[in-house]
Amino acid sequence: MIKHFRSSLLLLFVLTTFVSCSPGHLGGNEIAFLRHGHLWTIDPDGSNAFAIVSDSLPALDYSWSPDHHILAYRALDADFAQTAAGKHLSINPLTGEPGDLPSTINTIGVDGGSPIPTMFSSPDLRYSSLMWNANSTHLLYRQEGLTTNNPLNVVWLVSQNDQPGGIATKTLPSSFSIPSLSAQNTALENSQHGVFTLTLVGTNLQKLIANPLPAHPLPATQERLLWQPAHQTPGILYALPALTTQSAPTIAQNTTIPSIQLLYRAADGHTTSLTTCSCTQFAWSPDGNTVLYTTGTSYTFLNIQHMTSFTITSDAQSIPYWSPDSQFVVFDGLHTLSLVSLATEQRQVLLSDSTDGQQPASSPSFLGPYALLHPIANSIWSSDSRHFLFLTHNRFHWQGQELTSQQALYTVTIDPHGAIQGQPTLVDTGNDTQAGWSYENANTSFLFS
Repeated sequence: MIKHFRSSLLLLFVLTTFVSCSPGHLGGNEIAFLRHGHLWTIDPDGSNAFAIVSDSLPALDYSWSPDHHILAYRALDADFAQTAAGKHLSINPLTGEPGDLPSTINTIGVDGGSPIPTMFSSPDLRYSSLMWNANSTHLLYRQEGLTTNNPLNVVWLVSQNDQPGGIATKTLPSSFSIPSLSAQNTALENSQHGVFTLTLVGTNLQKLIANPLPAHPLPATQERLLWQPAHQTPGILYALPALTTQSAPTIAQNTTIPSIQLLYRAADGHTTSLTTCSCTQFAWSPDGNTVLYTTGTSYTFLNIQHMTSFTITSDAQSIPYWSPDSQFVVFDGLHTLSLVSLATEQRQVLLSDSTDGQQPASSPSFLGPYALLHPIANSIWSSDSRHFLFLTHNRFHWQGQELTSQQALYTVTIDPHGAIQGQPTLVDTGNDTQAGWSYENANTSFLFS
């Protein structure tokens, strides 16, 4: 299926293992970020800054492996880079990431060395950002042509992370939405043929729901079926229109948001309606016990064990980052950075571009059924749930006091109750983007363009 091999010499070259050509890291607690198309790692105290990828073609984005030993990244296709579109990439101001683009897909060890291009590039094919399976052996991503605007016309690929040029790449069936991966490495998909599961190599297909879900495909951010994290026999979270119809609704961007039901289907097939809401995004907590959903500037935490909930407000389209222990969420928005404690049900504004942290409400962006979106690849939290990082992004007021006057990367320490410990620690200054401390499970992430 994959036709785009650059040369046999390149293939022989990349068959080498990760051999470091200069001192790097051994995994563990490193932070990664992009700067001017180069991929860097750095210690949380700002020492040992190391450019593990510094090629002439820019790295577009990257994804930490769950074991924190490998980084997968996209690098722009050389021919596409010479075009007008390649020279003026559209970057999401919130995430710092571009969308699907002609690119190579590569893996590299945290200690640097020679990258392995698991998929060669073509100027006529686009690839999405990358998702890992639970045991850090395979990558899931989307392939489509330059003019594709329909999820049914994309190809979902799963590649082994240490095999070059598509040698160990399998194709999954078409799906309305991004396939969801369970901790047991089972893919969950939704299509005009119903809801089904299969292995990462495309075998053992099993139907969970024989008929198409009513009104699917839904608008892009609602078109999700998500495995429940951290459960041995996981259930599934998904949406249906509150008033079920057999035809998909026509949705224009920034129009009135239709009401949907959020449903939980247990492993035994029993389905429970969790809530009805005019919500645009939803995702799990890392422990699989809480659902977070938003209606724009309102964010609701719904505990499915006790069926209790609370709601906070934050910037519209903020990125929610769950702490690994599911006790806290950092909301990273264009204007504010805030921390929410599930125990106290309180939100505190930490960083803002104004001294009071108050911003006018804005209408949520609402994308139609055929937008090609992706989850956040990396988390800003460290694995111990007691530290997180942030980029200033022109938000220079820390809890009402001026923190800095330049773009910078900081880390923050909290105690078990979520109280901030001391001042933020400066890690790096400059135009850093996409800073990440650990892997982000796609089942816990909202979707972005």
